[in-house]
Amino acid sequence: MLMWGTMVTFLVSLVAIGPLRASAPSWLLSGAELAAVIGVFTLVCFLESSGGNPDRSNPTG
Repeated sequence: MLMWGTMVTFLVSLVAIGPLRASAPSWLLSGAELAAVIGVFTLVCFLESSGGNPDRSNPTG
């Protein structure tokens, strides 16, 4: 559930940064940029913790 909320927040912030940039207020743009950065960070953390590396048990590999 948290992952889907993060993805929705990330996509909405990209829309605010991208096509709606000219008509959006400055406080919304700074908040959208921050939400996009936090969204990318959170999604990367989810991917790392999901066990995408099959060789995690052998770090010397």
